[in-house]
Amino acid sequence: MRLSKRLETIFNMVPPGVAADVGADHGHLIIALIEENKISHGIAIENKKGPFNRLKKSIEEHCLTNEIDVILSDGIKDINSEVNTVILAGMGGNTIINILKSDISKLKYIDTIIVDAHSCVPKLRKEVCELGYAIADEKIVFEDNIYYEIIKFKKADKAVYSPIDIEFGPILRNEKSTLFKAKYSSRLEEIENLLRKDLPNNKIEALKIEESNIRGIL
Repeated sequence: MRLSKRLETIFNMVPPGVAADVGADHGHLIIALIEENKISHGIAIENKKGPFNRLKKSIEEHCLTNEIDVILSDGIKDINSEVNTVILAGMGGNTIINILKSDISKLKYIDTIIVDAHSCVPKLRKEVCELGYAIADEKIVFEDNIYYEIIKFKKADKAVYSPIDIEFGPILRNEKSTLFKAKYSSRLEEIENLLRKDLPNNKIEALKIEESNIRGIL
């Protein structure tokens, strides 16, 4: 199955074992993981009846009902102890945090968490690390005129990161890929334009701090 750049990036991060894809949409990722023998079993989760029915139909059409369990559920509350990887993609950072914190007991089974958050990425880094994980890998993808930061967390006894690591990603800021530079160069232009406007002093100060941080890592 042909995947988008974003899903292909997630695909490449998934370790062997049993993976649960929360908010699996049409199931393209979990189907590819099974068909390419990346994982031994998959769990595809949707929390609304309509998407759940479409997901189930897609799994059936690929004749993978024995390899992929389709669950109508919220978050990770119904996954079992065999699951070692959880994928949470295509949702806001706060939603991902709420899903993980709502069922913390399930995390004792989970060695790997892979996230693709569309907002609140620094907060997500901080919160997941505080749950007992370290950042194992990070990639940046540009798709449909949007920059996506995809992060792989691995269970760890302790992970200590600086505020700059949390803001920009310890791996991303060290690698400084072309896409990383492009994303933050674009953000600098946005900040410069905003600073030409009549803004409250607190907003100006926050933008200047952000500008200084970006210039420090580029």
